[in-house]
Amino acid sequence: MSEVRARPLPLAAFWFGLQFVWGALLAVSLQSRSETLAPQSAVWAYALIAAVGAIVATIVQLLVGPLSDRSRERAGTRIAFYRTGVVLAVPAIIWFYLAPNYTNLVAAFFLVQVAMNIATGPYQAVIPDYVAPDAAGAASSRMSVFQSLGNAGGLLAAGFIADVRVVAALLVATLVGSYAITARHIARLPARRVRAVGVRVGPAFRTLLASRGAINLGFYTLLGFLFFYVRQSLGVSDVRTQTALLFLTFTLCGVAGALLGARPADRFDKRAVVMAANTLVVIALGTLVLAHTLPVAYAAAALAGIAWGAYFTADWALACTLLPREAMGAAMGVWNIASSVPQIAAPLIAAPLVERINTLSPGNGPRAAIALAILEFTIGAVWLYRLPAIAPTGEPLA
Repeated sequence: MSEVRARPLPLAAFWFGLQFVWGALLAVSLQSRSETLAPQSAVWAYALIAAVGAIVATIVQLLVGPLSDRSRERAGTRIAFYRTGVVLAVPAIIWFYLAPNYTNLVAAFFLVQVAMNIATGPYQAVIPDYVAPDAAGAASSRMSVFQSLGNAGGLLAAGFIADVRVVAALLVATLVGSYAITARHIARLPARRVRAVGVRVGPAFRTLLASRGAINLGFYTLLGFLFFYVRQSLGVSDVRTQTALLFLTFTLCGVAGALLGARPADRFDKRAVVMAANTLVVIALGTLVLAHTLPVAYAAAALAGIAWGAYFTADWALACTLLPREAMGAAMGVWNIASSVPQIAAPLIAAPLVERINTLSPGNGPRAAIALAILEFTIGAVWLYRLPAIAPTGEPLA
């Protein structure tokens, strides 16, 4: 009987459910619920809860990553961590949407972050666990596609369904269903026991972390203040729906970018893919800063989404080829600091800027936040060139 081979689509299915939850929470629900439960200080209420949640995410992933490496050494799989995270996430999501006050909202989001990151940290190693380095780009593109589609689904749920109980139920069902697809496929794959070792954060790893951190700082600055941009800068009344539609445009166009980025990420210098993608992001965000109408904002969001999808594919492929496979859980936990720390820093850095500019020029504070995001994206893309060119196998190119 021939060995069952890993297939990228079912391997990546769980990412759809995880991103469905985050698409709803981070792009719309966290801001909307903060505004509802703390209306007198919505910007700072959002900044606080987002920062606390990201701190929790960082700590959990750093703790869980090495444990998942040891689990893989013993059992040949990390699936127990996926399952535990889902079991804890179900009540946490329900609590978040039914929280009666801001204090409950903070506590619920704290538990959501713990639960989701127990699953997410180990799950981020799924491609290097089962896919060869020279196919990492194609597999990463599937993760990127599911990230975009999951975010889009979550946005639709949070932006267009008024009953928060229905939103919570839909998030829970999607998370559980996507986990079941991935878990069933992994159960059919042969166990791959790899001796766990400590992770070493060398110069290349540090460069990758710094680059990804700066780019994610730009992303979370944009994501966190898009809601306020639509309300304050564009003067739109139906802010929740229009924010959802703008980010929906971004995420759906990310699918195209992910597919376009797959082949270059496997065949060419991944640094060049990152630079090209981020150049387009900068052009799109510059257009967004200057936009005064929704059609222009939608066009900018579409271009930024295509570029972000291509970047995400190349970024994940870089991690899969450069990080040590015998310590991938721990390495991914460290690597994800470049995502979770920007979630803390972005609102704390941008909120004072937004408040100050709004005082001087009402409605332009969120535009300043997007301008700040342009700088952050640029620094991240340029910084990556401290790495040597990387071949598909992970070896430096001469």
